[in-house]
Amino acid sequence: LSESLPSSLTTDAIRVTSEALELDDFLEARKAPWSPLAIIIVSSYGVGQAPLGAWKFREMCDKILESAEDHSSDFKGLKFAMLGLGDSKFTTFFLNPTAIDSALSKAGAERVGSLGKADASGTGDKVQLNVIQDWSRDIIPDLKRVIEQDLGPLATKTADEEGKDAWELKGEEMKVVKENTLKYCRLIYENWQDEVVTPGGKFDTQKTIMMVVPIILAILLALFFKSS
Repeated sequence: LSESLPSSLTTDAIRVTSEALELDDFLEARKAPWSPLAIIIVSSYGVGQAPLGAWKFREMCDKILESAEDHSSDFKGLKFAMLGLGDSKFTTFFLNPTAIDSALSKAGAERVGSLGKADASGTGDKVQLNVIQDWSRDIIPDLKRVIEQDLGPLATKTADEEGKDAWELKGEEMKVVKENTLKYCRLIYENWQDEVVTPGGKFDTQKTIMMVVPIILAILLALFFKSS
């Protein structure tokens, strides 16, 4: 999936490249450089906990779910696709993917496509590998629709009365999502630093954005979009 997405999603208006990361590295090392579209593929561990590499991301999601405050605008403008992995022989089956999906939705993000459920105890056409392959294939049209209909036109729209084009305005929206994510990071990390430790993608005025894709066991694939 990591290797196939760039060629599958690239359009005449937007060129896509990719990079793999862990969910927690997305927060800690990259400081949450969200783009308008994210793909999250993550499993459960133990009694519905996050796997190694996603503990802090899950903790952030729990903060959102447990809060009585209105968080519906925290991640506004973010769209995401999700595939979850688990084993239905355990009573906590799919708990971690469900928690992440629910938290992002509560915070104002919008899920794209179906919520994939890859069950290690699945049989017949529901064998886990088959579900992963089917979801990976079927999600492509949904992702491409977002890119072509939502993101592609941003690169060609003219500036508004303040001189800002649609791409720049979308970038500002993503900066708000990033800052709200960092707000949670300051709560869940004891010694949080806002400075970027390692270089990463960003949504900037050169019409380059990063699409976040956490792959199996919280491995994250970052896709970079650039107006062609």
